[in-house]
Amino acid sequence: MSAPVVDVSSEYIQRVSLGQNEREGPESLQTYWETNNNNNSNSNSSDKDAEAEKERQEVQKAIRFNALGTAMGFFVNGYMYDIASVLLTMYTDLYPSFNTDVLLQTAIGVAMLYGVMFGLLIFGFIADYFGRKKGLIMCSSLVLLGDIIGIAYNGTDIDGALWMMCIGLGVAGLGMGGEYTCNVPNSMEDSEEVDTSKRGGRVTRLVMAMEVLGNYAPFVVQLIIIAAACRNAYLGLRSGCKDQVVTRVSFAVATIPVIIVLIYRTQMKDSRMFTRDQAKRGRKYDGMDLLIFFKHFWGRCIGTVIMWFLIDWINYSGGTFGNLVLQKVIGASLFKTVWITLAEGVAWAVWMPFLVSFVVDRLGRRKTEIFGWMWLASTTLITAGFFWQLRAQPVAYIIWSTFQGGFQYFVFVPVYLVPAEAYPTRIRATMYGVSSSLGKMGGIVGTTIFPQIWKRFGGGSESLDGLRGTMWFNAGLSYLGLVICILFVPEYSHRSLVGEDDRYNELRRRYTGRYVVSFGLSDDEIASQDAESCSIFRLTKYYLFGPKETLMTYQRQYIAMLAQRSGIGSVEEAQEAASLPVFYNDLTFFLKLYWIIRYGKEGCARNEKDSEDMAYYSSNKQRALASTATANGKETLQQEEELTVAAFNDDRK
Repeated sequence: MSAPVVDVSSEYIQRVSLGQNEREGPESLQTYWETNNNNNSNSNSSDKDAEAEKERQEVQKAIRFNALGTAMGFFVNGYMYDIASVLLTMYTDLYPSFNTDVLLQTAIGVAMLYGVMFGLLIFGFIADYFGRKKGLIMCSSLVLLGDIIGIAYNGTDIDGALWMMCIGLGVAGLGMGGEYTCNVPNSMEDSEEVDTSKRGGRVTRLVMAMEVLGNYAPFVVQLIIIAAACRNAYLGLRSGCKDQVVTRVSFAVATIPVIIVLIYRTQMKDSRMFTRDQAKRGRKYDGMDLLIFFKHFWGRCIGTVIMWFLIDWINYSGGTFGNLVLQKVIGASLFKTVWITLAEGVAWAVWMPFLVSFVVDRLGRRKTEIFGWMWLASTTLITAGFFWQLRAQPVAYIIWSTFQGGFQYFVFVPVYLVPAEAYPTRIRATMYGVSSSLGKMGGIVGTTIFPQIWKRFGGGSESLDGLRGTMWFNAGLSYLGLVICILFVPEYSHRSLVGEDDRYNELRRRYTGRYVVSFGLSDDEIASQDAESCSIFRLTKYYLFGPKETLMTYQRQYIAMLAQRSGIGSVEEAQEAASLPVFYNDLTFFLKLYWIIRYGKEGCARNEKDSEDMAYYSSNKQRALASTATANGKETLQQEEELTVAAFNDDRK
């Protein structure tokens, strides 16, 4: 058995993207025969080369087309995320009743997050079951509908109008959530075709960097609108600010790129990796996916979910109330703080995702995120410790907070990337949705309780002492994130996603073999055509309510179905699979420590090797097929040589 191949080139990806049966035996022989025989064979080879080159060009064209659609979609996402930030500031300044209505302020802050959270869960399944492209079209349609509701917002009073705006934000959030689960996995799979070694940087520039650019677009647009519709808005209602104009135009401007993206997406394509995987599994999930998830994926799930939960807690609470915090600290007017926020972004923060994109593949996901958490925790601690000194120098506070916030992208980028790499293609979008949706709960929780935490530390009011207390609290959260990151974030830099799919499918085969042997299935049962109709829902029904005899019969059918889907066609093959180890390295530091403690360093190294071997393991049946094909090929070549010699001798005579 050869050592694992470290793949870093598109040529390797194209080769290993083929199914295992396609990669071995007959294919290599056929290539040799066509390359080294008569002119007719050479002609066939040339035709196939031309077809392969045409296919390659089409794939590259589709990848470039998808990349532009991804970039535009996340720019729109970034715009929509911050569309309510300036509006929240404006309404706080104009309406005293809204200024004291914590419930409505919080609703505006979290309405979109609730939509995003549910959109992530729903569209994660849609993207894996129906396809990435169909999901993206539905996502853009929902964002457009949310914008239309925002344009049409109205009510008998200002509170009623703002609640309608919250509904629009929530509907748009559903589509924005789907943007992640449909677009990031698709972009990651496309990047696998381009270059595995630079996959993370490419996705970062298409996703995170474009979203950050979009984050600052509303500030530019809305400040222009405010300059025309709200002279001296800080004077309250006496200024005559046309707040409805500001709100309606803000949403109307967003509809233009949304419509463009929606039209563009009708021509996008699902990634080749996803298309091939879906053709193999036929849009079907089963209980084996659940078993492997709960048995082997829980560690990486902690690393993907908790990291997203904590960083969204810190980021969204700070982003939603950031202008108010800045106003409290430096004493500037609320709209002046908007200008300061825009200046901070243009000067520093907007460039950081591009910087991280050139680092994340070189350092690796885990090291990049560790650096980010360490920086965020330490700088937040310093801000809290020197709070009064920084407040006495407003310029120093602005510069320091800008410098502090920019490096949070060393956390955000790996948080976005890891869930799209850590799970196999068959459940990639679904698990990306689970990870990010539970992470978005952190944003909802942080935004919801931020005012309460502020008041609790401030003795019942939003005082400066209370604000400093929230900084101590956020520093503690950041150090917690650092510890969890070290233990549970997996490292998938420079690893082939195709190889990870092979490793996962081989793990499924081995567990299925154990079940076949354990239940004593026969060859006839494994080959039964009735097994394919089995479902996990009916098995659960029989387990909870059905007779024991019915349950036992159905269990055997269900295991036969798993065997068929795993490529096990006989008891002999099941016994071979059952005899193999099922040590699955999830690439977290926690599992490595556990294996060292339990099995020792040598045992840990052996388990890691067994896990890697699954990515290129060939069963006895596959090796026999390859040997037979090679032997047949040699006989054919020998016969051809004998005929050629005989013809040559006849010509001489």
